[in-house]
Amino acid sequence: MSFLRVSVSETGVAIMGAEVFIIDDRSVNRKILTKFASSVGDDINVSAFPNPVEALDACRRTVPDLVITDFKMPLMDGAGFIRALRGHPGTADVPVIVVTAYEDHEIRREALEAGATDFILSPVDPWEFQTRARNLLRLRAQQFVIHRQTVRESEERFRLLVEGVRDYAIVMLDPAGLVTSWNAGAERLLGYCEAEILGRPAGVLDPAAVAEGAPAEGTTAEAPPGGVGAMLAQAASDGSVHGEHVRVRKDGSRFQADILVTAMRDDAGRLAGFSMVTHDITTRRDMEAALRDALAESQVLLRELHHRVRNNLQVISTVLYLQTLGMPEGDLKHGFRRTQQRIDGLGLLFRNLLGPSRITSVRFDGYLADLCNSLVRDFDAGRQLVRRTDIGSLALELDMAGPLGLVIAEILFTAAEGASARTGGGLTVRVEPESGGLRLSFEFDREPGAGPPQVGGRYGLGPAVMTALVDQLGARIALDEAAVAEDAPEDGAAALQSRARISLTMPASLFEPV
Repeated sequence: MSFLRVSVSETGVAIMGAEVFIIDDRSVNRKILTKFASSVGDDINVSAFPNPVEALDACRRTVPDLVITDFKMPLMDGAGFIRALRGHPGTADVPVIVVTAYEDHEIRREALEAGATDFILSPVDPWEFQTRARNLLRLRAQQFVIHRQTVRESEERFRLLVEGVRDYAIVMLDPAGLVTSWNAGAERLLGYCEAEILGRPAGVLDPAAVAEGAPAEGTTAEAPPGGVGAMLAQAASDGSVHGEHVRVRKDGSRFQADILVTAMRDDAGRLAGFSMVTHDITTRRDMEAALRDALAESQVLLRELHHRVRNNLQVISTVLYLQTLGMPEGDLKHGFRRTQQRIDGLGLLFRNLLGPSRITSVRFDGYLADLCNSLVRDFDAGRQLVRRTDIGSLALELDMAGPLGLVIAEILFTAAEGASARTGGGLTVRVEPESGGLRLSFEFDREPGAGPPQVGGRYGLGPAVMTALVDQLGARIALDEAAVAEDAPEDGAAALQSRARISLTMPASLFEPV
């Protein structure tokens, strides 16, 4: 620790109580520099060292106010010594004067890069030495004054801040757990005025200690888990501890508290005390519990609603099926069957809900596979549902999944009705990312000359309904067709086959990652 002081009088500025270190491998130089340094001011303490290693070891015990060092020395040169000095927080800003010959420009450059403050030419002029040393010591002393003033101002601002905080109890404790400071927030929250609590153990706030009628000292090993004593012991070991525990007020009422205990240590690393910040979170915990109960009730209600909706859809599907029994084949029966399939497709939504925590969201990938398997005969999702790249697991809201399911169903119906009977349709469904969204491509074989497919046409929902559904999704549909040649049989020419594709492009805003 440095005791550097500055005394200002009519005769000038006197430097007193400074610690000066001299490092030089030549004893005669050490004696000369020590004599010069001692004459800089009153009560100057000069320590001389034959090499930088001993000087650095001494710096760990006493921080110097000024260092004068030679550059070329055994064990370590001046640049290495300065870098080591700057690398330690306690000596990072200590001024260093390097003694160098006039022609040693390379040495000066290395010293400056290492962090040297000033230079003195060798042989050393006493007046120049004293002037440069005195100026640096005066600057060092002024830095101390500014630092102390800044610390005092910071402490005062902190004290005013602590006193002004009313929602948090900020309590300072000594190493034994006795209260040394009690802010207005602690008085409001815990009920004790400062005069009642100062000097008492903080264990008075423990419900277990109050029940026994004898509050334990703050650091007793027998303190219950979560008690003040246990938290102080853990903070002393780990630096700080944070947790939620029950605390008791002066009137005996208890509350749920969020508590942060931090150990404070002095410059030597010794335990100097603790800070304990306590906040009443009882209201917050009650609100969270009420919210959890309300959420649980809403989930039960939603599950019941989903169950009843799914059952009603199943009833409607069954009625439509019964209506077709005995009905002659034709457009009417085909239309009934298509309507039944649409309703069955909507029922698949409830099989793909994400679960209790997200009962209003549908897993998109599972829903798409179920639709294809349900609405297309002999569809093999493992082979015919192709994911071009890994798009991850996606979900969409239930109110958007319904319209999307209807649109996909119409596309699948179009593919099934327009597919080539000779090839079995060859339906492939591709899922791939699109710029700003996701694209589904439905590809299938068709007979040449069959004409372009019409989504929502015959037996479908109709162009107006399809347009409304697609607009609701913010999506777009595109159709294209290309002729491809099949492999020629051994006894004939190759036949032409048409490959149709219906693309449904949807915005990314429709989906969210699971």
